[in-house]
Amino acid sequence: MGKLKISFKATLENVTDLHPIGDDFNWMFRIKCSSCHEEHPNWIGIDATELRPMSGSRGEANFVWKCTLCKRESSINFDNSFNRAKAVYTLEDSDAQKFATMAVVECRGCEVIEFDPKGTWACKGAESNTPFPEVELSLDDPDGWTDYDEKSAEPVSVAEFSSKIERA
Repeated sequence: MGKLKISFKATLENVTDLHPIGDDFNWMFRIKCSSCHEEHPNWIGIDATELRPMSGSRGEANFVWKCTLCKRESSINFDNSFNRAKAVYTLEDSDAQKFATMAVVECRGCEVIEFDPKGTWACKGAESNTPFPEVELSLDDPDGWTDYDEKSAEPVSVAEFSSKIERA
């Protein structure tokens, strides 16, 4: 499949610089086999800091999967040439309803078909710079995340999340 960009957009209210917490963030994806197009039955979590061995001692990958239908082995690796640590979604991106790339993955024998932001993210108040270190996001929560910024006396939120997967 090659390299894919994982991008998303959301509606931010009075916050900016939304990003996943830590290098070991567990990225949640739906994937399918490139050979037989069988979809993995579950969401899969990939930690960019973990490496798993590939069969036949062909090296390591962040995620290795053997398709249950065609039995082919597939792998996914995060592209370290893309600096995930500097990837943030800003209030300006939100106002323009612009997608921002958060990660680039290299897929071999499979492809990413959907991204769920499930996990802990962080952001800061747009005016006050108040840190919000525990922003819990998930596709299962249609209302998104809400809180209150006491310094600026304004409500803050992240809502209407959508993602896009495209060739890098």
